Amino acid sequence: MKNMFTKTSGDTKKPMTIAFVHHKGGTGKTTSCLNVAGWLTKMKKKVLVIDLDPQGNATSGLGIDRKTVDFSIYDVLFGQKNIEEVILETDSGIYLAPSSLDLLAAETHMAGQAKSTALLRQNLADITGHFDYVLIDVPPGSTLLMINGIVASENIIIPLDAGVFAYEALSTLKSLVVELNKELGVETNLLMVLLRETSISVLDKFQTWEIKKLLKEFLNENNMPELRIFTIPFSRKICRAQMKGLPISHYAPYSDAARAYKRIAKEIVRHG
Repeated sequence: MKNMFTKTSGDTKKPMTIAFVHHKGGTGKTTSCLNVAGWLTKMKKKVLVIDLDPQGNATSGLGIDRKTVDFSIYDVLFGQKNIEEVILETDSGIYLAPSSLDLLAAETHMAGQAKSTALLRQNLADITGHFDYVLIDVPPGSTLLMINGIVASENIIIPLDAGVFAYEALSTLKSLVVELNKELGVETNLLMVLLRETSISVLDKFQTWEIKKLLKEFLNENNMPELRIFTIPFSRKICRAQMKGLPISHYAPYSDAARAYKRIAKEIVRHG
């Protein structure tokens, strides 16, 4: 696959960097990253998605077959390529620094590196002025890859599913951010929480409402009342869009789920 990234000149504005973070899988982290990226691109913003997850779901979700990729974010982290050399332009207009199976070995290699938690942040300096937004799809688990994604980002979006453990997960992630600040001096802004409905059932919608109420109480108790919670309605069209290699903004822009992600993208632009 040909590298499609072209440099611009003269602009030194830093992009807004956002990591989509959850320590567990299956919470809609990758889905939210791609669908937010889709709407930002439709709003004429230049967007880069960095796929830090060895599973490569963001890469395949943007229509890129990892078997066709010559170089990936792995090569960037370990100094074999500059980040601009691995960036691809996808059919949706979103730019991508793809994942590869090599990332499975990243933890072992990072353990022996100096400043192992800041490898990605150091490389992002090379693309200052070329993107409006950099969205990082962070792998689950409290790993060095996950920490690299957080350290490289000024902002965090936390996707949660509307299950009984959503409240507990938010508390765990808050503790992680506090520890990173204490240990590494990393200042990260919790930007918003995305609460994903898991079905169209009335009972599930009621449970979502109950979880949202608990989350608001948690935010008030932890002096974060301004942190917004967005609900993402369940939609089978999201899965179909990903199978086509497209975000929902490009596949079914008038669906309820697409409208929800559009509101989220507008809020991000407002913050930026």
